[in-house]
Amino acid sequence: MVYPYGVHVAVAKIDRDTGGVTIERYLLAYDIGRRSIRCWSRVSSRRVRAGIGGALLEEFRYDERGEPTLRQLRGYLMPTAREVPPLDVLITQDAPSPLNALGLKGAGEGGINAVGAAIAAAIDDAIGVPGAVTRLPVTPQGLRGILAQAAR
Repeated sequence: MVYPYGVHVAVAKIDRDTGGVTIERYLLAYDIGRRSIRCWSRVSSRRVRAGIGGALLEEFRYDERGEPTLRQLRGYLMPTAREVPPLDVLITQDAPSPLNALGLKGAGEGGINAVGAAIAAAIDDAIGVPGAVTRLPVTPQGLRGILAQAAR
């Protein structure tokens, strides 16, 4: 069994009037034990982009009967190049895993799992209220609500 070993850091700017969030910088760093082609290729911008979508845009809503309110993809918001900053990626091989003969660690899961938490923490930092973001996605309407509550 192997586990991902890394960190994600985001820097966000918010527009208090619109509730918009701009991710200004994004860093991810992983120690993958020993590099394998499979692990190396899985830490990619596509996974981080998917995580940004889940953190800021992609909300699944249901009606009172539990039916999805969005039934066509054209209404589904996904991040574009405008919402995804260039990624700073650091991959190291400093500590091979003692749990397998090849020294490999997980790296594929790490590309998406921590994105929402990193963005939520960046938003908390930008508004100066630790723990303000408790639910994803942080839509503009949701952020305006958080800002209104923080102002009270």
